[in-house]
Amino acid sequence: MKRLLRVVMLFLTTATLLIIGPASALAASAPSGANGYRISPVRTDLTVAPGDSEVVTLNIQNASSAVENIQTIVNDFEAPTNESGDPALLLNGATAPSHSLKQFVVIENPTFTIQPNQQQTVNIIIKIPVGTASGGYYGAIRFAPVGGAAGGKNVDLSASVASLVLVTVPGNLNEQLSIAGFGVTQGSSTSTSSIFFSNKNLNAQVRFKNSGNIQEQPVGNVILKRGSTILGTFAVNNTSSPGNVLPDSIRRFTVSLSKVGWYGKYKADASFSYGSKGQLLSTQTTFYVIPVLFVVLAILLVLFILFIIFGLPRLLRAYNRRVIARANRLR
Repeated sequence: MKRLLRVVMLFLTTATLLIIGPASALAASAPSGANGYRISPVRTDLTVAPGDSEVVTLNIQNASSAVENIQTIVNDFEAPTNESGDPALLLNGATAPSHSLKQFVVIENPTFTIQPNQQQTVNIIIKIPVGTASGGYYGAIRFAPVGGAAGGKNVDLSASVASLVLVTVPGNLNEQLSIAGFGVTQGSSTSTSSIFFSNKNLNAQVRFKNSGNIQEQPVGNVILKRGSTILGTFAVNNTSSPGNVLPDSIRRFTVSLSKVGWYGKYKADASFSYGSKGQLLSTQTTFYVIPVLFVVLAILLVLFILFIIFGLPRLLRAYNRRVIARANRLR
């Protein structure tokens, strides 16, 4: 009877996986913006003084073959806990406790319709009231199909596209960026080490901590050395649209170290600048590449030395005892 029950349970489990599995796979493989929306620009950086306003012009295109009814939604976002820099949207009407842009946004077109393969221009007004504290404010302007809950509550993120807006309100800005960690990682790991058994997929990783009240864009270089020889210089966050480190957060940046040899001692020197006055930060680390063959040979050498010190004398003593015993028997 128990065996029969096990067979029935196995059948039911297999049937469930066959039914649920494909549906889950389809849901997981649905790309972001699967409805065919395209948006530009994907990020806007502004400086708006208290009492002033700026217009952010966004272009959204309907790349699908169907008419789309779209709503404009404003969400605050925060830095993610995994230090990746990907914005963590605050949904269900939530507002960021500090640095909220949502409170300053005026939407000209809350809802609109786009014909197939057409483009719509949407103006977003950023109004900074007099008396607003200086610092950074940021949020996401999101476009999603009409039909989600008002204000963007419970709207499926996979069916929306977003453009990030980061605003600096000038005044008493507190620019405090520091290096929370610097080292070398391998592959997709975020854990640094000083010893590696292969030179494959090595990366320099720097973690910046922002203790100020304004988003910062650190840029700089990592110089790889072996002894006094410079093997290569690698740019970090030095692009046309550098990544931001948000206030009260840590963000991780990595760059591939492609010039590391197959063995040896290496040094990575890093220098960065940030802020309105070009403040400087620098750090360094040392790491070693020791091939597995070297490790095996070292272990064999240690074992050989131990054998010479401890094993060989015992063998010699045992051999001498056998020779003496044999000589005694022959008398």
